[in-house]
Amino acid sequence: MCTKIREYLNCNKSMSFSEVLFSFIDESGHKDSEIYKKGDIDRKLFSKIRCNDNYIPRRNVIIKLCLALELERAEFNQLLNSAGYSLSNSKFDQIISYCLDNKVYDLDKVNEYLYTFCSASL
Repeated sequence: MCTKIREYLNCNKSMSFSEVLFSFIDESGHKDSEIYKKGDIDRKLFSKIRCNDNYIPRRNVIIKLCLALELERAEFNQLLNSAGYSLSNSKFDQIISYCLDNKVYDLDKVNEYLYTFCSASL
């Protein structure tokens, strides 16, 4: 029985969050430091993500990384889903969706929209 489960898991294996994240960073041609600075993410936190393959940061941190990488909607969803997260129909998530659809990647602008329309920020 365990053999069948192992085979099933191996056949349906997907990339981990860190694998997806660092493949997007590599594709972008930017340095890690450029991405975490642009996303307003602490260096220590980013180091934790880099060094621990199983670490999953908070959802808002992943959204900041997506914005820093200027990911398209499909890539954004791929990275978010790889961490077990998704966007919902909440006002907060609708604003994030609006920013993605309209290529608004500037964190200050996104936070301005979030604060104006739902008194929140990333």
